[in-house]
Amino acid sequence: MPLSSFAIEEARFAEARRLPGPCYEDFLRLSRTLIHGPPFQWLLADAPDERLRGQVIAALDRVLRVAGLASNRLPLSARIQDVPMLEARLVKIASSAPVVHVIGRPGWFDAARWEAFNTRRERLAARARARLVFWLDAEALALASRAAPDLWAWRAGVYDFAAAAAAPPAAAAPSGSLAPFTPFAPALAGSDPRSMAEKSRRVTEIKTWLAQHPEAPDELLVAPLTELGELLFSLGDFDDALRHWHEEELPVYERIGDVREKAVTMGKIADVLQARGQLEEALRIRKEEELPVYERIGDVRAKAVTMGKIADVLQARGQLEEALRIRQEEQLPVYERIGDVRSKAVTMGKIADVLQARGQLEEALRILQSEALPVFERLGDAPSQAWTLQKIAQLERQRGPLNPAP
Repeated sequence: MPLSSFAIEEARFAEARRLPGPCYEDFLRLSRTLIHGPPFQWLLADAPDERLRGQVIAALDRVLRVAGLASNRLPLSARIQDVPMLEARLVKIASSAPVVHVIGRPGWFDAARWEAFNTRRERLAARARARLVFWLDAEALALASRAAPDLWAWRAGVYDFAAAAAAPPAAAAPSGSLAPFTPFAPALAGSDPRSMAEKSRRVTEIKTWLAQHPEAPDELLVAPLTELGELLFSLGDFDDALRHWHEEELPVYERIGDVREKAVTMGKIADVLQARGQLEEALRIRKEEELPVYERIGDVRAKAVTMGKIADVLQARGQLEEALRIRQEEQLPVYERIGDVRSKAVTMGKIADVLQARGQLEEALRILQSEALPVFERLGDAPSQAWTLQKIAQLERQRGPLNPAP
């Protein structure tokens, strides 16, 4: 039985993290296509290294099991003498497995076999309703593109797992001396333009630095530990992120007495728990571990943000009146006072959500059209603008025409 979308995404990112860094992005692309793509797909993977190919296929199969998709393997051996026999085997396996890994053999696909495969492609798509992943070498892929260009254009995707096998191991930094740690500094505040593969490699760099400097003072550990936790979270490795925050970051903040960073880290932990549906524990952390700290140090914005997350939990539990009160009395006045127009617009959108849940469609629509959308347009915030337009359309459909025809 497939698990929730959240569990599937957790599994995808966790398995990707266990593979060599160069595999990261293509593994995520391939697993997403297999899970969310159409029932029939012809996918090509460049994977010449047998050991690495086995690792990637095993990781994919574990993700597919979480998604409720069975898989099977078909090695191209001497027993499969020609393309008609290959087609027959694929049709048979596809009847019981929605994903079939066809394991290539050097030299099996020559120009004639690619041409024969091309002539049978439409019948194969009709008879073998499965995602067919052909694990081949670069020579076979190049031959397909030359010998059967129509077939090549028919492919649903090509994925590269060759670079990981060729990548040399990272050189170890000399131990003993305290090498300086350089934190990542994005060009724009709050943005991180790094790809998933780059983030994965950065995780390895930071872990290597930490292992080489076990005696580093706590003050120097703050930057690498903070970045590492954020990277693990952004990569979707939530279990490792939770362990890191609990066992690595929090003890450092406690030792150096940084109460604010401790509260911020507790908030990150609550974010994961809230996303997983552990609402009671997330709510307890917000109320007992975050709010008192922000109140004590006078961080009004952090308090307002935390109150908003408390309102999210209350709204999820159906406590609409209290959620609405928090947004109107605890958040909006703060954002207005400090001039944070975007946070105010986001909060207005969430107020509209509560009103919609209470059946107050006209007022919810007015807020989105007059209080939220113009702000996002003025700021050039395309994602928030698109989300608001979607909500407006949903409300208009739910409300129906203002003056229905008699």
